[in-house]
Order: sequence, then structure tokens, then C-alpha cells
Amino acid sequence: MDTITLRNYFILFRKMIIYNLRIIFANKFIWFLAGSIGFYLGLSVLYVFTNDISRMSDLYGVFIFSGILLVFYPAVFGIQNDQDSRTIEILFGIPNYRYKVWLIRIILIFTIAYMMMILFTFLSSVLIVRFQFLKVTSQVMIPVIFLGMMAFMLSTFIRNGNGTAVVMIIFGIFFLILQDPLRKSQWNVFLNPFSPAYDVSETTWAIITLKNRIILITGSVIFLLAALLNLQKREKFM
Repeated sequence: MDTITLRNYFILFRKMIIYNLRIIFANKFIWFLAGSIGFYLGLSVLYVFTNDISRMSDLYGVFIFSGILLVFYPAVFGIQNDQDSRTIEILFGIPNYRYKVWLIRIILIFTIAYMMMILFTFLSSVLIVRFQFLKVTSQVMIPVIFLGMMAFMLSTFIRNGNGTAVVMIIFGIFFLILQDPLRKSQWNVFLNPFSPAYDVSETTWAIITLKNRIILITGSVIFLLAALLNLQKREKFM
């Protein structure tokens, strides 16, 4: 492959990224971004002035909710926005549609979320309580990606942003209700790896956490493949 060909691929790839970033940041995503930042800053200021926090594990829930806000809108309403703007008709005309368009968009969505979460965790590690912010960010992103991929998959079946949002809220409430009963279980979506149960040894908790992360990562991959496969059914979206 010569230099000119590589340069053309690079230009095409850059234009595709810029195009998809414009789509991601269009419509109401900016409000969810602002909500995530506002939620994080509000609780962080509260923690700073009240000194009501002594461990990083107390911040885990704040990071999770902030991350969910970041990925919620583009994952839930992305398909509907393409349908409303008629761009989905153009996208279905592109060969290997699922790999060239939506896969890149999904990667960009979670890359943006990851970068924002690094910023949040870094600020918290400096201003509130010391911890390894990169490790915490990685742990937080696993359930965020799991829920984001679930939302993306459901949007390809429901094909309506509002309907998908309602279903995801129901699932979210369901997961929250099960959080306490499943506190020591590997099946807990919101399992906090930094807050081990008092009656569980460190070794056992490490195994539970590892299995939980494997389950969430596997589920995320399955959700992504199911969504991309469903997006090949052109007649369902046109």
C-alpha cells in the first residue's frame, strides 16, 4: 500500500469521525452532557464542603450515574435520530454498514464517556480523596458500557427513542432493586468492587469482582453483536 493510498484512508477516516461526532453532539446530547457534569460537580462540591466522605468507594455511585448520563442519549436515540433525519436511508446504502458507521459511532460514544470519566475521577482524586483514578475509571466504565450496549441493542429492536428510554428506565429500576439482595453476587450489575461485604474475605471478593466484570464484558459484546446483526435487516428501518 503506497503513501497516497494511506493518506486517502486517513483523510476518509478523519472525515468519518468528524461527521459522527457532529451527529453524536447534535440534538439533546449536550443537555445530557451538561446534566452529567452538573450532577458530578454538585455532589463533589457538597462532599468537599461537608467532609462527608472518607473512602473512594463512596464516590463510585456518583461516577456510575455520571457515566450513564453520558452514554444514555446517543445509545437510546441514535437510531431514531437517523430515521428522523432520513440519513438511515443513506447509511443502509453503504457496504458493510454495521462496521463502517455505527461501530465507529459506538466507539466514539464510549471514548467520549471514558475521557469525561477520567476527568471526573482525576478531579475527585485531587480535591476529595486520594485514589488511583485510572483504575477507578476502568472499573466504572465496565457497567456503563454494559448498560449502554444494552440500550443500543434495545433501540435496534424497538426503533423508538422514547420507548427504548422507558424500557431502560424499567431495567435500571429493576437492577437497583436487586442491588442489595445481590450485593455479594457476581450477577450484580452495580457491584462496587471498592466496597467489599464485611463477611467476605478479600480473596473471595476479588473472585466475585473478576467474575462480575467478565459477565458484564461478555454481555456487552453479545449486546453489540445482536444490535449490529439486527441493523442488517433493512426492511425493519425503512
